[in-house]
Amino acid sequence: MMLGYCPDEISAEATNEHSYFAYVNCVGIDDIYGDYRKRGVDIFQTISNKPWGLREFGVVTPDGHRIMFGEDIGQSFARGL
Repeated sequence: MMLGYCPDEISAEATNEHSYFAYVNCVGIDDIYGDYRKRGVDIFQTISNKPWGLREFGVVTPDGHRIMFGEDIGQSFARGL
């Protein structure tokens, strides 16, 4: 995934509209989470196993959009995490 910055657009924070988000299914979520923490990404939901069978965390982009990352718990545990 690649995120960009559009300085001429109204930010998500300015519109107060936060009902939309992106969801990224991934493999190696613990590594991604660790890398994002090291880089200082704004994490609004820490990583955890969810009752619906996914391991997830959520970040906020600089303009206020939310992006969720998730991995099937079976995949995480199959790799010994």
